[in-house]
Amino acid sequence: MHYKHYTFFLGCITFIFSTFCSPFKAQKETDHNKEKPERKKQEIDSIIKAYVAINKFSGTVLVHNQNKTIFERSYGWQNAEKKIPNHNNNIYQIASLTKSFTALTIVKLSEEGKLSVKDPVSKFIPDYPRGNEITVEHLLTHTSGIYEPLRNKEYFRLIHTGESVSQTKLISFFKDEPLDFEPGTKFSYTNSGYILLGIIIEKVTGLFYENAVRKIILDPLKMRHTGFDYSALKSPDKAVPYIFLSKTKHEKAIIWNPELTGAAGQIYSTAEDLYKYYEGLRDYKIVSKESFKKATTPFLSGYGYGWFIDDLYGKKVINHGGNIEGATSYMAMFPEDDICIILLNNITSKKLEKAGNTILGALLGKTYTLPKPKKEITLDNITLKKYAGNYKISEEDIIHVTFENGKLFFQDNKGSILRILPEKENSFFVFDDDYDITFSHEDGKDLIQVKTGLASKTAEKY
Repeated sequence: MHYKHYTFFLGCITFIFSTFCSPFKAQKETDHNKEKPERKKQEIDSIIKAYVAINKFSGTVLVHNQNKTIFERSYGWQNAEKKIPNHNNNIYQIASLTKSFTALTIVKLSEEGKLSVKDPVSKFIPDYPRGNEITVEHLLTHTSGIYEPLRNKEYFRLIHTGESVSQTKLISFFKDEPLDFEPGTKFSYTNSGYILLGIIIEKVTGLFYENAVRKIILDPLKMRHTGFDYSALKSPDKAVPYIFLSKTKHEKAIIWNPELTGAAGQIYSTAEDLYKYYEGLRDYKIVSKESFKKATTPFLSGYGYGWFIDDLYGKKVINHGGNIEGATSYMAMFPEDDICIILLNNITSKKLEKAGNTILGALLGKTYTLPKPKKEITLDNITLKKYAGNYKISEEDIIHVTFENGKLFFQDNKGSILRILPEKENSFFVFDDDYDITFSHEDGKDLIQVKTGLASKTAEKY
């Protein structure tokens, strides 16, 4: 690491001026060199513990910096009911990080001349509406305009079941919906495009998607703990997924149906396997340097082929996350510095990217802030009473807010009645639960916004 060379240089200045380096001086510098990596480990540990304290991290962290893994540690519960802690060999769902595997498979097939990213979808799925205008590259870069299937209520219902779904049925959830925009004109993150890429991979290779990815990526990189159907996985290292997990409360999540998430989000893996994935990408073991450079060149809104490409602290960061009920993942690569940060969770959390960016800041010696547990403030009864009332999204979807004995309570439809605590004048939270509730007044309307887990909705007072 550079700081070692820097310390050596300073020590030898003494040699130039005094013709010898004192044994005491050399020993002090050696001790200092040993302390620096240890301090970085302590710093990373403190960062993750800050997210653990607000119930936003339960999982495994692996940090690679300049040819070696400098940090690998696990936090929280693999199984809260049985009090089994998470450990470094845990297997987690990686959700949308799957998209990078799908995109890499497409890039490899392109290198082999089996397809072109400029090919129209109609070449592989002849009856797809406007398939002659939508290209493989549009699917890779989320610029196709195709409808997002999670907006379909039946798709969302089925995703929580183990019900088998045919390929025709899967495509039907978005195939006949109007495009959100003309292909290639805008960016809109959508799972449907990657579901179609999975089908294209099957058409081109003659293999099931899972077998194609295994042949092209997993087997060459010896990623032996990575697979595709988490619900069917039988392993003592399998992490139980939780919607919410704290010291006093836990709520299990339903594993999403892999037939519906498909090539957009069905893969599971370990931190060690994803580290092998990083090495494979960094060392061009799967695709060439030229192909990887093209895949990590941003198109609209900073998205390439299965990766977001950003600039952080003046450095190019190639990254992707995944977020489903009961699992989150984040993988970031900084090729110029040989840095890789891998975060895997068995809880629903929207904080992994922030945690990963904070770790990078620590590695680079930058200043950063840590999250703090929410604290209740005191609001007068007049302020609290003005938020009470019924808030309507539809006839079937009504949020009730009531005031009683100086306290405010919240009920989503006919769900549990929960006390909400003020964090700011218009922002409230629920103790030991994953709710963020904000009141606002816009265009003459009183509104409430409720965020919990992956869901967010806004309703108007009536």
